[in-house]
Amino acid sequence: MKIYKKFWFQWVMNYSIGELMGIAAAAAIGRIMFMNLSNDNGDYTSLFPFTILLIAGAAEGFIIGYTQWKSISLLVTNFKPVAWILTTTIAVIVGWLSILPPSVVFIAFLSSFDLIGDYHSMLYTGLAGLAFGGIISTPQFFIIRKHYRHAETWIMANAIGWMLSFMVLYAALSVFTHTTSFIFNVLVIILSCIVSGAIQGIITGTFLHLVMVTKTDAGKMNETVLGKV
Repeated sequence: MKIYKKFWFQWVMNYSIGELMGIAAAAAIGRIMFMNLSNDNGDYTSLFPFTILLIAGAAEGFIIGYTQWKSISLLVTNFKPVAWILTTTIAVIVGWLSILPPSVVFIAFLSSFDLIGDYHSMLYTGLAGLAFGGIISTPQFFIIRKHYRHAETWIMANAIGWMLSFMVLYAALSVFTHTTSFIFNVLVIILSCIVSGAIQGIITGTFLHLVMVTKTDAGKMNETVLGKV
């Protein structure tokens, strides 16, 4: 039990740090590319939003994939890093390209005409997070099911985690409209990233412990039960 409790706290901590690093890396890449490409000719500037999303998504996906693999490999033997990290990276890129742009445009468009308020914007943001988490965790499911029973709940846990994560980040970004302090805005982003990662870590870590069971542990439990018969 102590091993699992230690794993749970480490999982949450790693998720918090990973989320902060992932978003920081994505933001830094976006800022650098914007500065370098915004003054170029139209052929380049027309592609730079796509390029930013692609590279920023890859950076965040790699960090999240590595963070998850590093934690899960403590409990699951022969949990291969390449397949998990590569799958996660590609999935996050797909999520960045297919979910974020239309969601931002949709919410901004409706908000510009005062067709939706903060409540509905938060609701749509949560739905976007739900879809984003589903896109990431669905391909991961086909790997994790080899090691865990009830692996389908991994998709549910990530969908819920990313939904709440998106809502936290949206709430943090909404604060920017009420302040012009650069330091305060940076602190808000850092805190929201840590809280966002902690929420994901708590939800996915809890599912890993209370719902999902490693097939190794399941085999040991079956042996214990059969030994008592």
